[in-house]
Amino acid sequence: MREEIPDWRYLLIGAGPAAAAAAVAIRACDREGSLLMLGAEAEGPYQRPPLSKGLWLGKDHLDDLPLKSPAEWEALAVQRHLGDPVRQLDASARKVTTAAGKTYTYHRLLLATGGRARRPRDLPPELATRVFTLRSLDDYEGLRAALHPGLEVLVVGGGFLGAEMAAALSQQKGLSVHYAVAGAAPLAHILPPVLQKEIGARYEKAGVVLHPQHRLADLSLEQDRLTARFDGVGALACDLLIYATGMEANVELAQQAGLTLRLGGVRVDAQMRSSDPHIWVAGDLASYPDPVWQVPIRLEHWDNAEATGRAAGLAMAGAGEPFTHQSLFFSDLYEFGFEAVGRCEVQRVLRVAAERGGKAAVVYYGEGSEVQGVLLWNLWDKVDTVRAGIADRRPLDDPFWRRSLEAW
Repeated sequence: MREEIPDWRYLLIGAGPAAAAAAVAIRACDREGSLLMLGAEAEGPYQRPPLSKGLWLGKDHLDDLPLKSPAEWEALAVQRHLGDPVRQLDASARKVTTAAGKTYTYHRLLLATGGRARRPRDLPPELATRVFTLRSLDDYEGLRAALHPGLEVLVVGGGFLGAEMAAALSQQKGLSVHYAVAGAAPLAHILPPVLQKEIGARYEKAGVVLHPQHRLADLSLEQDRLTARFDGVGALACDLLIYATGMEANVELAQQAGLTLRLGGVRVDAQMRSSDPHIWVAGDLASYPDPVWQVPIRLEHWDNAEATGRAAGLAMAGAGEPFTHQSLFFSDLYEFGFEAVGRCEVQRVLRVAAERGGKAAVVYYGEGSEVQGVLLWNLWDKVDTVRAGIADRRPLDDPFWRRSLEAW
């Protein structure tokens, strides 16, 4: 007798914030259609930002991480099959197969598989217990268990994750923290020099030994110590290394399905629909038209995952509309924190308004007189104002942008 393959109206591949937001959006429009969420991790959708922030500082706790309880997912009639990653996607047959050999068919599919942490190339097996990445709850728990007072730890990576981990570890008892960045300072790809100087001084005040212009070349084990060598600037010895250089999007299923790729992810339209009319994409994978400037963008931030997931879910349920959300990204480092919207790259800085000591600042980014991004440093509850100014395409010399820091 031929085994019957389960058929789902909505099949969500991924169990992160994008898939969670999509499931909630679908259920807001369609309470009856069968809905299955497939996740590679054993945990259901949970918050990831605390993994490099609040969990280390006691501001968040493991019990706070789940986005919804099992009972809440059950009340929404969202079935979840977790801990069994999808390995094959046959778009022509509208069929997926998991690592455990389970097969499902679908009418409408969401790809929200996120990404995986980059790892050092050609890492020798004997270093596996000394080199850590941080992407999942399992990663956090593994790193937490490995750390204890007296260790010398090296954080590598000048982006958000590296900056947050170096700050968090410097506030753990008994650790000696070194921090190597390829650029001139932590977050040098977005922060102007005046803020690079302030944040660099704050790391040093916290006891972090900063190593700017250090690009990792290779790793080895010497006399039971990990040795990290850097291009042209020597080597550093440590007990553990946290490799925090970003992520790689999980595009393998999209490639199997023959979807059109763009910017390292999957090209979608303004309703998150891919080149296959039965497949939508959200979160880190989605390369969509910027809602203001219409150029393709792909973002790897929490707010973007939730917003694109919601948009995809609504479209899958037949209630889609053009995506207009300008995604936010944020970070917290010691007493400093910032929120930013738009294209915020240091080479595109147009103007900086900053208080002495880094107490507050506004950084404007763009081209010519066009303000295409704004970073708010230690200024809160202003994001909607910034979004409105960017959406209206107000030029840099507009009084809207020329307000004083006090007026912000």
